[in-house]
Amino acid sequence: MSVTAYDVAKRAGVSVGTVSRFLTGHGYVGKDSRQRIADAITQLGFVPSRAAASLRTKKTGLIGFVVSDLRNPFTAVLATALQERSREHGFGVFIAHTMGSPDRAIAAVDLLRGHGVDGLVVTPPASPALVEQLAELRQSGMPVIGLGLRTDPLSFDLLTVDTRSGARAATDHLVGLGHERIAFIGTSRSSGRYQGYRAALKAAGLPLQRERVQVGAVGPDAGWNATTRFAALPDRPTAIFAFDDATALSVLQRAHALDWPVPKALSVVGFDDVDLARRSVPPLTTVVQPTDELGRIAVAEIVRQLTDSLAEPAVITLPTELVVRGSTGPAPNAGSAAKGTRRKS
Repeated sequence: MSVTAYDVAKRAGVSVGTVSRFLTGHGYVGKDSRQRIADAITQLGFVPSRAAASLRTKKTGLIGFVVSDLRNPFTAVLATALQERSREHGFGVFIAHTMGSPDRAIAAVDLLRGHGVDGLVVTPPASPALVEQLAELRQSGMPVIGLGLRTDPLSFDLLTVDTRSGARAATDHLVGLGHERIAFIGTSRSSGRYQGYRAALKAAGLPLQRERVQVGAVGPDAGWNATTRFAALPDRPTAIFAFDDATALSVLQRAHALDWPVPKALSVVGFDDVDLARRSVPPLTTVVQPTDELGRIAVAEIVRQLTDSLAEPAVITLPTELVVRGSTGPAPNAGSAAKGTRRKS
C-alpha cells in the first residue's frame, strides 16, 4: 500500500493541512513542524502524488507533442530532445502520433487536452480546423508552440528553421559542382525547401523543369519511386535534392539497385542530418537542423509562458548548416572547374 499524506501527518504528529502547506509551499508551517514532516517523509519513503498536486496547482507537469510521423528518424530525434529538455524542467511529454491525418491531429489535441497537459508542441501538416482549435486553446491561456506550423495571421508561437536558406545552400552546392539537371523531391511547392531550390536554380540561370520535380508523395516509398521515375527520363538528372534524409537515403538505395553510381553519376543531398546520414554508403551530404536547440527552446517557451502571462504570438527562426559528405561530387563531364562550397564533416 502506498504511503499517503495522512500517514506523514500521523507520523509527524501534525494535521493533514499542515502537511499540505509544507508540500505546496503555500502557507505558514512552523520550524519544528517542518522538521518533523521532513523526517516523516524520509522515514516513510513518501512520494508526493503528481495527480494530487495538479488538483492544487491546476498543473499536471505534462507537455503534449503532436507529431505526424514517428517513423521518420528526424521526428524520433526531435521527440527525444523534447523529452530530455522537459525532464530538466520537471515535466513529462505525452506524444500523440497522427500519421499525417488532419482528423487524427484534431482528435489528438482533444485527447491531450482531456489529460490536462500544460502546453502543446505541434508539427505539420496543418488544417484550417486544427489551426482554429489551437488558436482557441492559446486564447484560453494554454501555451502552444507550432514547430514549423505557420499560420497567417500568426495565431500561436512559431518555432521554425530557415529551411529556405538551407535548401538554397544545398542547391547552390550542387550548382557549384557543375550540376545543371538537378531534381527535387518534396512535400509541396509552397514549402521553404522548394522555394530555396527554385531560387538557387533561378540565380544560376538554370531552367526549372517540371519533370524533375516530385512533390506531394511522402513516406518510405517517396524517394524510391521518384528515383525510378527520374531514371527513366531521356535526360537523367545528375543530382537529386530530397526534402529530408529518410527520402534521400531511399534515393541512395534505389540508385544502387538501378546501377546508378553515387556520386560518380548522381549526387544526392538530404535535409535533417539524422544519425544514419553519417553511416550511409556513401555518407550523405545534408542540411543540418538544430534538433536539440528546437527541443530546448520549445520547452523553455512553454515553461516561461506558464510562469509569466502569455504575450503576443512570436516567431523564432533558427539557422541551418550544410554538411558536405561523400554523396555529392562533380557533375559528369563537369571538368575540374566544379567545386564544393561548404565544409566537410
